[in-house]
Amino acid sequence: MHKKTAASSKGHFGDLTDDLLRHVLSFLPVADALQTCVLDTRWRDHWRRATSLLLIFDQSSFPSSERFKQLAKLFIHLRGNSPLDKCKIVGCLDDEEERTYTNTMLLIEYALKCQVKELLLTVAVDEDFEFEPLILDVPLISQHLKILHLERFELKRSTLNFSRCSVLEDLKMQHCNIDARRISSKSLKRLCFTRFCFFPEEFHIRIFVPGLISLQLDDHNGLTPSPEYMPSLETAYVCLHNNFYHSCRGNRQDCEYDDCSCHAYPVDQGVLLHGLSNAVNLELIGDTYTELLIYRWDLECCPIFDKLKTLSLSEWFTTIDPLCILQHSPVLEVLTLKLDSTKKLVRATEAEEKVEQSFVCSHLKVVNIECRKVDERVHKILKFLSQCGILRDQISITEQ
Repeated sequence: MHKKTAASSKGHFGDLTDDLLRHVLSFLPVADALQTCVLDTRWRDHWRRATSLLLIFDQSSFPSSERFKQLAKLFIHLRGNSPLDKCKIVGCLDDEEERTYTNTMLLIEYALKCQVKELLLTVAVDEDFEFEPLILDVPLISQHLKILHLERFELKRSTLNFSRCSVLEDLKMQHCNIDARRISSKSLKRLCFTRFCFFPEEFHIRIFVPGLISLQLDDHNGLTPSPEYMPSLETAYVCLHNNFYHSCRGNRQDCEYDDCSCHAYPVDQGVLLHGLSNAVNLELIGDTYTELLIYRWDLECCPIFDKLKTLSLSEWFTTIDPLCILQHSPVLEVLTLKLDSTKKLVRATEAEEKVEQSFVCSHLKVVNIECRKVDERVHKILKFLSQCGILRDQISITEQ
């Protein structure tokens, strides 16, 4: 009887290995992980050796910032500098009046000292989704950090120079305010801006990441960033939607309105397309409601996409001459055209008259047309494609 009682005291985790126990702890907020040390002598040090931690501020667990401060300092003191593979930090304000994040910054510095490889940083929000962005104005220093995700941060100039993060490969920013003239990293391979990042309104941020393989530039506010030469780029996704910074008040470049965003447009090599010219897979998304003159102006000095195999375009392409981008994509194999409900066909249906008989998309195998219904504009596009030497049996039409 005594033996059975002793065996049952191990609980449901008694047969698990130490590695599995630490894996279980990685899913717990650090406050809960700390409490496991009272379960049994075997659990006493497991939380210290866990290589994946959730440092989350939860107002139900820590109703005051002082309690969060105590936990942060206790955690750092007891755990020491054991290495970390992955760490997620959800920060909170230390002082409602001063609007500071002192303790959250303490945890970030601690994670970097523990040689963390994957760091996920975000800021807690209240029930009304209100928050104060955490300001980062110092460079991050780490010889081990490979993955960095930032959400609800305000990033200053020095922070966006990642030269002191020599192995950083994956950078994702969500809902961040970005105040810099340049983002630079020689090691970065994947870069993502999503969920309405805010860029400057006076100039285009330059993106210097020569080793980049994947770029995602989703919906954002402010002037569109301008990528520099990226010879290793494989996949790029750009979505410009409902943002007047992509248009011109006078419907032309260098208009008479002094405060118009067109005056920040570079006239030599454009903003986007030259930096994306080495892409193998390219998706350019946008609507026609703001005219998206940034695409039109870039196509006036269109580069050669000599590696481009798959290209996806949304409704905006119907307002320009689609022949240009096809002529500059000599090895294109798959073309996808996504048509919404807009009925503007300004140049797309007139372009067929400009097609020279010598021009054919010789490598193009498949054209996918996605539309609400097959109407007159779809037939006009089909006629244009036939002028480019594209056979009807190469074209697939999907009504959505």
